[in-house]
Amino acid sequence: MREENQLRDSLAMRSARLFMMIGALTWVQIGLGGLPSVCAESEQTQEAALFSTVGFQSGVVDEVQGSTIRIDGRSYVLKAAVVVMTHKGEPLDLERIIPTSRIKFHLKEGHIDKMVVTLPQ
Repeated sequence: MREENQLRDSLAMRSARLFMMIGALTWVQIGLGGLPSVCAESEQTQEAALFSTVGFQSGVVDEVQGSTIRIDGRSYVLKAAVVVMTHKGEPLDLERIIPTSRIKFHLKEGHIDKMVVTLPQ
């Protein structure tokens, strides 16, 4: 009987932890910009706005030429599906990036896949 009570209590604790984790994940999702939208265009915007810059490198843009960008004297190749956004979370065309822009970027397989750009004022 005692073992049954311990097993029941253990299962109840696991269930409570699971519900707490699901609740916490839901709150994190809402806090990062809401639940996913049905509209494909806004999904791309939300995806760009949702990623964190933890683990990103930073620097200053020297030059952008085609699918290559030079940051602090070092050249990087951009992935074909690179995500580029302003520091305010708005999508940004590569053509609008100018030298002296501050940049945070993420490397995947040696190529830049995500960038957050702060244009000079």
